[in-house]
Parts: sequence; structure tokens; C-alpha cells
Amino acid sequence: MTLTYLSAVQLLRQADEDRARALYADVIAALEEHCTDVGVDWCGNELSITVQLTGDGEQYVAIAGRYALPWHDDRSELGGWCAVHIDNTYGTSKVIYDTTTPEGDPPGDLALTQLAEEVGSYVTGWKAEHA
Repeated sequence: MTLTYLSAVQLLRQADEDRARALYADVIAALEEHCTDVGVDWCGNELSITVQLTGDGEQYVAIAGRYALPWHDDRSELGGWCAVHIDNTYGTSKVIYDTTTPEGDPPGDLALTQLAEEVGSYVTGWKAEHA
């Protein structure tokens, strides 16, 4: 019974990952032009795009909007892009790119080129510094 449950959970998780990758394929593709190890993650039900900085997953860049990314194709509630370096080793975070606007205001810049270039530059610099 436990194996069946775990298999079902894995299938659901894979379906969620496939759905998230399809919804944000353009964002992932733009990031992959500048970074490796681009993926999706959802803590609880809060979706974000991630770029791994370390092999153990303790350091990564999380990309979302004002809050998390929506699980649908309407990006009007994003409010812009926000990329944050998460350091689980020391329990810290650092905003590295943010075009979000306050809720109720028109969204900030949603251009993928600038987001990908800024995140790519940060990731490359961080990895060079910590190699």
C-alpha cells in the first residue's frame, strides 16, 4: 500500500512539474540561455522558478512575481519579476532583481530578456566567486 501511495504522489508531483514547466516555458527558456540547472519548485502550493547555485540545493535563486507564480496562464497578477538568492545554509535571502509594483498598481516590467540577463550575470558571478 505504501508503494502505491508513494508512486501516486510521485506521479502527481511529476504532473505538477510538467504543468509548471509548460506554463512558464518562455521564462525557463530565457533563463536557460544564461544559466544551467533551471527548474521549478513549489513549497506548499507556491510556485517559483529556480536556478540552483549549489549541488546540494542549499543555495539557489528563486524567481516569482509579487508573491508566488500563478498556476494559470494569466500573468496579470504577477506585478513584475522578483529574483531572490536563497541561502538555506545561513537562513538568509537577498533580492537580486525586482521589478514588482505594489498590489493594485499596474505591473512592473515583465520583459524576460532583462530578467534572464540579470539572473544569469548574478549566477555566473556567484559561481565564479564560490568555485
